[in-house]
Amino acid sequence: MSFVGKVLVVVQVVLSVCFMGFAGAVFTAQTNWRNESLKLKDNVASMQKNMNELESEYSNYKTEMTQKMNDALSQAQTAKAANDALKAQNKSYQNQLETVRAERDTSVAQAETTGEEANFRRQESDRQRVVNKTLHDTINDLRANIKSLEDTIFTKSIQEKTLTAKHNKVLEELNYLNKIVSNLGIDPNDPAIAGMQAPPPAVEGVIINTKKDKRNGTRFVEVSLGSDDGLSKGHQLYVYRFGNKENGNRPKYLGKIELVYVDPDTAVGTVIDAAKNGVIEKGDHVNSKL
Repeated sequence: MSFVGKVLVVVQVVLSVCFMGFAGAVFTAQTNWRNESLKLKDNVASMQKNMNELESEYSNYKTEMTQKMNDALSQAQTAKAANDALKAQNKSYQNQLETVRAERDTSVAQAETTGEEANFRRQESDRQRVVNKTLHDTINDLRANIKSLEDTIFTKSIQEKTLTAKHNKVLEELNYLNKIVSNLGIDPNDPAIAGMQAPPPAVEGVIINTKKDKRNGTRFVEVSLGSDDGLSKGHQLYVYRFGNKENGNRPKYLGKIELVYVDPDTAVGTVIDAAKNGVIEKGDHVNSKL
């Protein structure tokens, strides 16, 4: 073998080793990128789950805070109305008191004219003093009630400010969560998301049609309820049938459906839980609560 041939053989061996190392590096890098991709997918799924839990907690918290704020406002309005009524009653008592004082002064002046008449007027004055004392005591009680109601109004005002601050804080947290949801590429106004965020309202309707998909065996049920009744895609309804005299008129549970399509007046759902001893038929009833 000539010298040039030997050099070419050596060069070929060196290049083979280099290509082998390059292939190993490419394989290692590909494996690392694949692991990173799986980790990112797991992180996205975890963040989605946390977001759903936060949205559920926020919905419950918002409902509770709104109810408390409405109750506080109602109590404050009731207290204010009672306060106005007491003020009007107090003014009426003051007018009565002025009238009684005028009558007493007139009686005293007339009592000084004659002795006999004076004794009578003195007795009348004593009676008027008793009335005056009663009126004074009543006025003092009313003033105490007014002071108590003013304190109540002040306390309710502080509670209202606190609830308003909490409400604003919750709104800020909601805006922050909406930004996170938007960054994840999820539309918060999606009907499916809305259906998962809140339970269905208390509704009751009937099944107007049933159909079975021959390809995959899925059973579809059309109900007489829709978005006008507060339903959304993803809501679940229970199916039952009214009883008869043989079973004591007790309703019979037939299964549960999940809505997959909703329009204003009707909705279509798939059977996700069917009772073993019953078949869902047209005319059966659906309800959002058992």
